[in-house]
Amino acid sequence: MKHIPKINFIYWVLMIIATTTGEIVGNYISRDLGLGYKIGSILLVTTFVSAILYSILYSILTKKFNQLFYWFLIILGNIGGTNIADLICIDLNLGTIYGSLLVIFAFFMILLAIKIISKKQSVITDMKIEFLYWFAILTSSTFGTTSGDFLSNDTPLGADGGTILLIALLIVSILLLRFKQISKDLFYWLAIIIIHPIGATFGNYISKPAGLNFGNVYTSIFLIIFFSIVYNINQKTKNEIK
Repeated sequence: MKHIPKINFIYWVLMIIATTTGEIVGNYISRDLGLGYKIGSILLVTTFVSAILYSILYSILTKKFNQLFYWFLIILGNIGGTNIADLICIDLNLGTIYGSLLVIFAFFMILLAIKIISKKQSVITDMKIEFLYWFAILTSSTFGTTSGDFLSNDTPLGADGGTILLIALLIVSILLLRFKQISKDLFYWLAIIIIHPIGATFGNYISKPAGLNFGNVYTSIFLIIFFSIVYNINQKTKNEIK
């Protein structure tokens, strides 16, 4: 996709912070605010789709890429994905295993659609790909919560062990890319799939009684501040290089 920041180490750091933030804020909206998973999902997905349409129109009319808004969409997609995951696993009673299988199937169908559509080159095609890209982010975020909750709650690993396992899988993916065993595109989506559960398990570890028990509010505030610091340092460094 054209409208995406430079993919480097800082990009992945920001992605991990964004996914963790989405997990915590999503829990706060549905649970602490008492909206529930259904209402929370409807409100967040509606906001997410509206923001995507605004982003597409902005890029068409201005011919510019708003990097900060990109990260806003990433965080918003993660918040929405967290609510959708809980809706599927808890309200619809599919559980974390079947919920994860359902969501990962939807994710691969979206990637397949992107591959098919991308064979044609046009402005309309680019818009379709961008729209599908964001829904791939949303479904991968949903999978992150379902699979992260599975590791945290339904296996002996727990939140901390689940995080360690996922980090190990991420390192393996990096090594496969380093030794050219997988393509950059494949690595990107593998990393996205792995990073989302890391955000879910790490978020659970920080916020819940089984971990550090900071709670959703204080954890959310800390993560948003941390994200802002990393983002601004990265922007300042790029400006100095220029």
